[in-house]
Amino acid sequence: MGMKAGYTKAAGRTHACYTKGVNCTGVDEADILAAYSEEERRIMKAAAYVEGTFYSNITRLEETAEFAKAMGYQRLGLAFCIGLNAEARYIARFYTKQGFECYSVCCKNCSFAKKELGLKQVKPELEHEAMCNPKFQAKFLADKGVELFISCGLCVGHDALFNAACPGPVTTLVVKDRLLAHNPLGAIYSRYWKRKLGIMDENEV
Repeated sequence: MGMKAGYTKAAGRTHACYTKGVNCTGVDEADILAAYSEEERRIMKAAAYVEGTFYSNITRLEETAEFAKAMGYQRLGLAFCIGLNAEARYIARFYTKQGFECYSVCCKNCSFAKKELGLKQVKPELEHEAMCNPKFQAKFLADKGVELFISCGLCVGHDALFNAACPGPVTTLVVKDRLLAHNPLGAIYSRYWKRKLGIMDENEV
């Protein structure tokens, strides 16, 4: 895969775009400012507050709560994978203790059969295997007046549909990776996986 437009090896190594004001994209500052609505600027301000205040001191779980507080949100919505139902219980408990109303919806809501859409089953021997239903996860949470939608371990693709269906801001708390304890970067941190995937640096052993 080659370098994408707007990216240089030098900028990638030195972070010149971060601390030296190097703009290699050609996009005008006025265009950048115009791209963000007032509500989006409010989100940017809250995100920067959380990053600047708690940098490397609190977990993503806590950061999400601090962001929601900075935005003045009261109702949080958790869309979780059925395989993470125990984890979702603890997550919801934490946000409730933080003073939020926390609503949650499992991916298998409505128990709609995969066969109805011609979807491949994980267990072909089952007469009824329910599909994930991300659009209705978004709907049920929206019906509760949720202000921040939180994705918790949804399948690849289902998360994209959930994000697109939500009428408000979405943040990802958990990314599913069944092999690596839901830590996709484990494949990058492990030289064994990098070798298996064929992405090791030259001369890396």
